[in-house]
Amino acid sequence: MIDVEDVILQRIDQLEEDEPDLETDYELIAPDNYGVISVLTAEGIIGAEFIESDISWARNDAVEEYNEAARDGLYVVVIVPNDAYFEALHRISRRGRGNIEVYSYESLGILSTPMAG
Repeated sequence: MIDVEDVILQRIDQLEEDEPDLETDYELIAPDNYGVISVLTAEGIIGAEFIESDISWARNDAVEEYNEAARDGLYVVVIVPNDAYFEALHRISRRGRGNIEVYSYESLGILSTPMAG
């Protein structure tokens, strides 16, 4: 199983390096092994980045979560393991609403590491 928290921290480093004025916060959802990065400016939250694991990307309510964030006016990014990219992209393009971007770990230069233990 992928260490999602490690992937989240790598992505936060990228975001903060690219845009030093942005602030980030994250929540790790343990039972499904995924996380959400909240991207904020001085005016408030502007984006949500969903970091999916090898098991979480296929959960039934995933696309609805993305749609809800998009409906709230946020930019939405979904980052999935390399092996899940094409299937996740197809699923989101079929059921997603709004502007939802999908990336693989590899396309962003993020390394996935297995969970310890």
